[in-house]
Amino acid sequence: MYYPSGLKPGDTIRVVAPAAYNCSEEWERCRELLCEWGYKVKVSPFVDSQWGYLAGRDEERARDLEAAFMDDECAAVLCLRGGYGTTRILDLIDYDLIRRNAKLFIGFSDITALHTVFRQACDMAVIHGPMALSLGRKSSDFTREGFKDMLTSPWKERILTEKNAGLQPLIEGRACGRLGGGNLMLLSVTSGTPYACKEDNAILFLEEVGEEAYSLDRMFRQLEQSGLIERAAAVLFGEFHRCIPTEKADGEFTVEEVIRQYARRWQKPAVFGIPAGHGEDNLCLPLGVYCTVDVRSDSVTITYGGRKDDE
Repeated sequence: MYYPSGLKPGDTIRVVAPAAYNCSEEWERCRELLCEWGYKVKVSPFVDSQWGYLAGRDEERARDLEAAFMDDECAAVLCLRGGYGTTRILDLIDYDLIRRNAKLFIGFSDITALHTVFRQACDMAVIHGPMALSLGRKSSDFTREGFKDMLTSPWKERILTEKNAGLQPLIEGRACGRLGGGNLMLLSVTSGTPYACKEDNAILFLEEVGEEAYSLDRMFRQLEQSGLIERAAAVLFGEFHRCIPTEKADGEFTVEEVIRQYARRWQKPAVFGIPAGHGEDNLCLPLGVYCTVDVRSDSVTITYGGRKDDE
């Protein structure tokens, strides 16, 4: 696995739009933040483009993403937003080109499709973290400070516990593997395709937004039936922001009940409450690094990063 270098003051971050079109000028606050932190910002022409619900035609967005990686002035590629559109360009990207020009690549949500294929086809670690639009909107100090730290030290060792991150133990056990996963919907819709997550022994992170409990149930079952869960070493449930119902009504399952049902069914070490995803707190997760999960009845310790492949 290749780990792209962290940034230095004066480095350039290029903002790209490989998915949905820009729906707000609030992302400009992100540009201001990056400049305040000492970085230069280069903006893709498709950040201000629109083709239907996308930021440009498929071929255009694919070529623009490649151009960002080929840009010698650029040290990192930051996605504008998710929404929808990355699955439409998966068969248009030159992955050899991405591998030869590997850079820090940051995004989440719909960007999960790119994260998965970049790790598998390009052997490149990536960052599951805030995007330009979400950073520009109301993001917490936790999110901004974590993002700032990640830019300079993306692969250093970090530790999450029930005390510093409010994690809840679901299934006890200990597991080691590479940190992987991302958005539940994207992992589900790509299963059975050449771009599916095929990782073995992964510490599988899952998050989602705005879905009902029955829809989560369907996607969890899809991952199970695809074999991804059987191959995983542990499961980390993150933010299920605005997923409903959160309280019991009319005898239906709540979101947390569905999550707990599947955690028991899968019998992998499992944790609930990773503060990453679509909420105001969005922890940066370096996908592709080694990770150790230790879940006990009254404690959780997740250690990730620090170790390289030859150590």
